[in-house]
Amino acid sequence: MDLTVSLRTCDLCSRQFLPRNLGGHPQRFCAPACRRLWLGVLAKRRKQVRRLAVLIKQTPEPRRTLYVEYRRVVEEVIAVLERQQRAARVSS
Repeated sequence: MDLTVSLRTCDLCSRQFLPRNLGGHPQRFCAPACRRLWLGVLAKRRKQVRRLAVLIKQTPEPRRTLYVEYRRVVEEVIAVLERQQRAARVSS
């Protein structure tokens, strides 16, 4: 009997193992420690994605509004300075 045909590779550590034949989902990890570590990494990524989604939903509008307001003020200041320069040129 050739066992190499039924060997699988662990999704975390890439070690080859003989999966159990008890039915259910196919075995993805060689040991419970690998499975727990993978689930921990997955949970951490999910938290990061959730935080990022919250940031994307909450921050763009206030920042965009502040940016637009800041740009408007800067453009007004530049316009005033340009008028003052033109007036200085005309009077000299």
